[in-house]
Amino acid sequence: MTISRFAFPTPIHFGAGARKGVAAHLLEQGCKRPLIVTDRALAQLPILAEFKSHLGGLQVAVFDGVFGNPSCAQVMAGAAAFKAHAADCVIGFGGGAALDVAKVVGVMATHEGDVLEYVWDHPQVRPIVNELPYFIALPTTSGTGSEVGRSSVVSENDTHHKRTVFSAKILARAVFADPELTFALPPAITAATGMDALTHNIESYLSPAYHPLCDGIALEGLRVGARALVTAVKVPHNLQARADMMMSSLMGAV
Repeated sequence: MTISRFAFPTPIHFGAGARKGVAAHLLEQGCKRPLIVTDRALAQLPILAEFKSHLGGLQVAVFDGVFGNPSCAQVMAGAAAFKAHAADCVIGFGGGAALDVAKVVGVMATHEGDVLEYVWDHPQVRPIVNELPYFIALPTTSGTGSEVGRSSVVSENDTHHKRTVFSAKILARAVFADPELTFALPPAITAATGMDALTHNIESYLSPAYHPLCDGIALEGLRVGARALVTAVKVPHNLQARADMMMSSLMGAV
């Protein structure tokens, strides 16, 4: 599989082995000290060590404090880790939870207050005014499509109510969508996240809002995902099926 590059609007590097281009990309942007934001379970698996092996020339730190539904406390801890490392960029590596936290770690590393003050429905919502650290995303599941989303859903620490930071400013500056990163997903998680991707496409198409561009994307995302999901579950290392599911997830989020 060759690596394709396109933008909608985020520049996307799509294909097997895309993860291997991250170091060169960051160095081209003048970034040398990335903080990888990932979840606790993923950090213990060989997949993260393998990814880090491709980050030669960079001084890498890892924040693996994401677990369960992402919370405000996790975001603030990630921002503290960013400052402690004197990081100059953020790499989101994981599923939807890790990517949602990664999106706003840079916000809270460069802005005052608590992340809850930046959620869209806060009565005195704070604007994101400062320049944010360079942020790239690598999804390791095919479900939420969080890598191309402009929202971050985090839960309140005490009530666990989900709140949303919504801004185009937290969009990833580049996405490296590598279907090989999903090879190790267990069948049950492949199935569950795959249904999430299909549902996002269905929801978009059934929306009463007039948006023929999104209707077309949703229908194609549904077609691509529906043909691939069973194979991805039954044959985990089928590259084409994994690529189709990653594309379906991405399209559903767009």
